[in-house]
Amino acid sequence: MRKLCLLFILIASLFLNACTNKVEPKQSPLVGTNKSSSAELVGYITKLENQRALVVSPMSREINQTRKEFYEAIWVSNMPQDVEVGQYVNVWFEGTIATSYPAQGKASKVTITKIQKPEKAILSQDEVIRKALLNKDISSINIFVINEVVYDEKSAVWTVRYKSAIITDSSIEEHSMQVPDK
Repeated sequence: MRKLCLLFILIASLFLNACTNKVEPKQSPLVGTNKSSSAELVGYITKLENQRALVVSPMSREINQTRKEFYEAIWVSNMPQDVEVGQYVNVWFEGTIATSYPAQGKASKVTITKIQKPEKAILSQDEVIRKALLNKDISSINIFVINEVVYDEKSAVWTVRYKSAIITDSSIEEHSMQVPDK
């Protein structure tokens, strides 16, 4: 009887140990394990201030059933000195990412993606974005999401499709503005 009781206690303790959840410190869903391959954040630089850049992803993701449209936005410190608003960048992080919105993190590596300028265009895509951000209605947007920047060769006009990324349970309205290619 004693052996049976000890066996039962041993099995019960093994079962309880296996069912216990280990609490891990929370990290951003952006933080990956392989820093050498894919970037942890890919997006446009939409603001520069205090030696940091606001990088906003153009791709939304669903957080839960009520928040179907969420855009990653992170104030990134430790940016290269030569970055400019409008550039499309890949960012890898070191350390933790503060989970405010926009979040805050320190870059360990940043690469700038060169986007080819259309053959007959005068402006580059990042120049168009900088011009768009001079518009008073757009410059007041806290988290500016750039969905698409398209050049129409026939009219020599760029179209910038954008959203204001606020946290909401409904869809975020998309807007567009036209920027002459000059």
